[in-house]
Amino acid sequence: MAQRDALGDVGRASADREALVRQVASAIRTMVRLKYFTFEIEGAEHLPRQGPVVYAQNHAGWFALDTIILGHAVGETLGLSRAPYFAAHDSALAAPVIGPFLRRLGGLPASWFRNPERLPPDIESYGICPEGVRGNCKPFWEAYRMREWSRTFVKLALVRKATIVPVAVLGGEECLPVAWTVTALQPVIGSIVGLPLVPVPLPARWKVVFHEPVHVTSDGNPLRPDRQYLTDVTRRVQATVQETLDREIHGRRLAQLSSFVSRMKNVPADDSDDTDPLLGE
Repeated sequence: MAQRDALGDVGRASADREALVRQVASAIRTMVRLKYFTFEIEGAEHLPRQGPVVYAQNHAGWFALDTIILGHAVGETLGLSRAPYFAAHDSALAAPVIGPFLRRLGGLPASWFRNPERLPPDIESYGICPEGVRGNCKPFWEAYRMREWSRTFVKLALVRKATIVPVAVLGGEECLPVAWTVTALQPVIGSIVGLPLVPVPLPARWKVVFHEPVHVTSDGNPLRPDRQYLTDVTRRVQATVQETLDREIHGRRLAQLSSFVSRMKNVPADDSDDTDPLLGE
């Protein structure tokens, strides 16, 4: 019943959401005009102008500004009506102040994506960070080294017959660096937390790179897709994004530090937790 009521709220709040999205877009433009941020879009020709779409992006920074930047990029290119609703951790949406803000902006509980067929039918554009909180809670010395991706975005695309657009977002690591991954609060709030290195956004060079769309098909029931197919598509999309990150990070000092630390440690990113990165199960 709670989800059904919330779904109704999504439809009733569309006008309120559009007003907030406009305010956020204005704030971002102001930051760019003041040269606090730079903002660049590449691959805008890959954006679907109509029909269902799932944007799958990397995730970084102690606050989900990178998802807002992605929405801004889509809105600036195609109009606010195509700006994606995005999956947000349930604990973030339950938090005071920030929770209501994220919900008004288009945040949907990540737990809803466990059953994508129950998501609001009138929403066509979705944004998902398949790394989940492991991505935006990793410390700054592991910048641009993505964590394992959840397969949830592929299942969503199958159920909604949507196109997948891989997206690389650069700038979040420098803008909102994480000093340490805090795990002590997880039993209380249900999530790890990224401890900010600095409590305010830092100047950053934001760049959003959209890649060629990926089309998925299901030979059987999309609600029970082939697990290996989900894995293959997930790895292919993640590899596409990682290749772009590796290509674009030259000249970004934090990325150079991350590469140095990676070589010194000579170990891959820690993905030892077997739970789903997005759903936490």
